[in-house]
Amino acid sequence: MTEVSTRHRIATVGELEALYGERPPVTMVKAIPFLDDHCRSFLQRSPFAVLGAQCTDGTQRSLVVGGAAGVVEVVDRNTLRIESPGLPDSPGEGGPAGLVSLVPGYGETLRVNGRLHRDGTAAVLRVEEAYLHCARCVTRSGLWDTVEATDAARSGAGLDDPAVREFLTRSRFLTVTSTDANGGTDVSPRGDEAGFAVPLDPGTLAFPDRPGNRRTDTLRNLLQHPEVALLSLVTGDDRVLHVRGRATITDDPDLRTLLAAGLAEPELVVVVDVDSADLRPDPRLAASRLWRPDARGAHAELPRAGQIWTDHLALDNVD
Repeated sequence: MTEVSTRHRIATVGELEALYGERPPVTMVKAIPFLDDHCRSFLQRSPFAVLGAQCTDGTQRSLVVGGAAGVVEVVDRNTLRIESPGLPDSPGEGGPAGLVSLVPGYGETLRVNGRLHRDGTAAVLRVEEAYLHCARCVTRSGLWDTVEATDAARSGAGLDDPAVREFLTRSRFLTVTSTDANGGTDVSPRGDEAGFAVPLDPGTLAFPDRPGNRRTDTLRNLLQHPEVALLSLVTGDDRVLHVRGRATITDDPDLRTLLAAGLAEPELVVVVDVDSADLRPDPRLAASRLWRPDARGAHAELPRAGQIWTDHLALDNVD
């Protein structure tokens, strides 16, 4: 495999837009600066989220938030509260944070970005942006498919650990926590065929980028601030793989072919120089019952995504 340092790197927004085009204005105005009734209804039905934050040293952290439906409490339209989140002490008061929330069986995700504060044992997220994500990645990943459990090793550390590599061969969904130069953190979902995130060597992981809503938040963030945290899941498994490192973006043709995974070749590939990879059971994921078939009816009362988008557009970012 060609060394990462010799691959052509996408280094500017101009190069990115030459491949993906400019951000569609309609996509950007779907975001609203507060939590409306649709957001509240979504969160009331969600037993699971990933909370990402930038630490004071510039590194990224991501954390499973899981439990009963409504585990992320909507205090008011500008505030979310998460009890006992287990975040490390290093995120600064008022530092950037993002959250992506899932409702079992539902094909969309809710993303919320803002500033993180502490209130005793709770984390409080002051909302700056919320939007429903057209999660093609959920469809591609088959996230809600029923799968059989395996007898794989329960934990591991490092990309060369057999348990970590086996987990990655089955993983079809991950989240990416990144932060831009202005201090805005985003947690973005990614999904594809099983094994789409591929260890290139003991210190490097790569995964394809397939355009979704074309906001390209993650890619733009990585051009400004390469520190990244990945959180990888396997359907039906209560383990979580945490990966932290620094990311670059490439259009290397060999990597694009390698990561096609039976689909069209991706235009771009994200390559992560890994600092740590840690696989372990997560009691919060288990508590969310995310993979239980009987938990997948909660989305039935949610409106279709198109109705939510229409209503958010109608708000026109009014405070």
